[in-house]
Amino acid sequence: MPKKKKNLLIILLYLIVFTICTLIFLGLFHIPAFNKWDVFFFRGCIFLGFCTILSFIFTSIARLLFKKLDLTLKDAIVVSSMFFGITLGWFTLIPTTVERSISVFMLSYMDDNFSEKGITMEEFEDIFYKKYIQDFGAIEKRFHEQEVSGNIELVQNTNTRYAITKNGQFVVSLFRFFSDLFNTERGLVYPNEY
Repeated sequence: MPKKKKNLLIILLYLIVFTICTLIFLGLFHIPAFNKWDVFFFRGCIFLGFCTILSFIFTSIARLLFKKLDLTLKDAIVVSSMFFGITLGWFTLIPTTVERSISVFMLSYMDDNFSEKGITMEEFEDIFYKKYIQDFGAIEKRFHEQEVSGNIELVQNTNTRYAITKNGQFVVSLFRFFSDLFNTERGLVYPNEY
């Protein structure tokens, strides 16, 4: 088989495996049984790990089926690494942002309710507090996520007070390091300086 044709077939195989695993990854989010994993980002990471393994398996099977392509273990590693890296990138950039972003909520609410007549910032503050904080339980959701992550824990002998853990303090130190490195808004990671 000519080298150019073989290389094109290998690229096509990579794309097919990548597409199949992406479709499986997306499909997993629509299976109600998996909604018990209620922290969206963690659920996505579990799905990503599973589909990365599938991409390795599928490429390994293709290696056995299409011997003329001379695929090696390296090809399976390349496909699974590419799948992991690219999917992690768009997953954290798009759906995780949509799921957590105040800006997404603001724009969506304005599109549904105030696309022509407009809204003041003060009016939106009231709506934000009522819908996002109270109705959607934004604070409770964040506390639950951080408790599941091991960053906070209930204080002993109480069911209402939380304290940051050593793990949480480490996470904060990472946030502060990257905030300093990229010169982001300091008030989010140094709230007492704001």
